[in-house]
Amino acid sequence: MRIEHDAENDVAYVYLVDEIGEGDADAQLLVEREGMPGELVLDFDTEGRLLGFEVLGASAILRPEVLALAYEDDDPAGDDAR
Repeated sequence: MRIEHDAENDVAYVYLVDEIGEGDADAQLLVEREGMPGELVLDFDTEGRLLGFEVLGASAILRPEVLALAYEDDDPAGDDAR
């Protein structure tokens, strides 16, 4: 599992697989809940398995200790990961 975070746009992506290639995400499901300070977008493959999910409003939805584990968006190699 890997987490990437774009702090400027307050968006995080949680990868549940090593890589998601072009076209691997066959379906998406938007998750909204009344009172939730953001949204989740779940990505599924053609067999219905969850590949990962995007967190819009990440700083309000994810715990700070989870975001602290994230790679920053401008560091794709993860050199700034904690």
